[in-house]
Amino acid sequence: MSRLTAGDRLRRMLELVPWIMSQGGAELSEVSHRFDYPEAELREDLVKVLFVVGLHPFTPDELIDVMGLDEEEGGGWVAISNADYFSRPLRLTPGQALGLIGAAEALLSGADPDGPLSRGLAKLAAGLGVSVGEDLAVSLGESAGEWVEPLLGAAADHREVRIRYFSYGRGRESERVIHPHRVFSESGNWYVLGHCRQAGGVRVFRIDRIRSLHVLETLFDPPDEPGLPSAFQARPGDPRVVLRLAPGASWAIEKYPTDDEVVLDGGAIDATMAVSRISWLERLLLQLGPQAELRHAEPPIAVDQARKAARRVLARYDDEQRPS
Repeated sequence: MSRLTAGDRLRRMLELVPWIMSQGGAELSEVSHRFDYPEAELREDLVKVLFVVGLHPFTPDELIDVMGLDEEEGGGWVAISNADYFSRPLRLTPGQALGLIGAAEALLSGADPDGPLSRGLAKLAAGLGVSVGEDLAVSLGESAGEWVEPLLGAAADHREVRIRYFSYGRGRESERVIHPHRVFSESGNWYVLGHCRQAGGVRVFRIDRIRSLHVLETLFDPPDEPGLPSAFQARPGDPRVVLRLAPGASWAIEKYPTDDEVVLDGGAIDATMAVSRISWLERLLLQLGPQAELRHAEPPIAVDQARKAARRVLARYDDEQRPS
């Protein structure tokens, strides 16, 4: 029996897990023979790989339990529990399916249009009644590409850059002169790390929010240590808040940096976050709705911050709808 590739091992594992569960356990030698899986590799994958597979938030009660095997011994009986989802057909809500289609469409940029991902996307879209390219368009921020090369050149030549930038936190545009130190990509977006003359310190700018850019002739002295690139850099004086997130709101800690995360009984999460702008916190709370509760803030922030923001949004909407 030849050594299996990673893809072969994955396919066999997806087949053997529900079979072992349906049998209530089996001899390792029988599993090896039935699924054409070399026993040494099978033992390694059961003990070292499958044992740490599970569902979010990946607490011990959500991980697959592999029983009856000892890592050092040969042969033996193996049983598997806490993996019922392997034997159930995957069922997606329309929202989950649409999100999966969007993610796949983003990955397909430059990929084989007749490859397995493309075929799977087509089947999923057909089942949902969505026409990719007509009903759904995925944008990865094309405007970022226009500024990446000039910023890379300015960083290499140590030239100042004047930009017109939309600040999501302030909700408005402003003109700035920056010293670009590093250009980097993180979580699918492009950023430039550099000293901002107006702010008087190092800031990170998301490149697809740059509205205009002009490389100046003025040179700047590069820093000795430009620092590690990161899309968000909390300042020492930024308030810290603790949000209690319902299990369905865990996307917030995947999208935004957190200082600390505590998983509670029932799957809720207490997430500690730095808040650079109260307006950003208000928008996040509006997005999360009843799935989030502001538990603590230092310095104190009004616990009804989201309700206040919602009233302001509603008042603005009423003004816009009122006949002139």
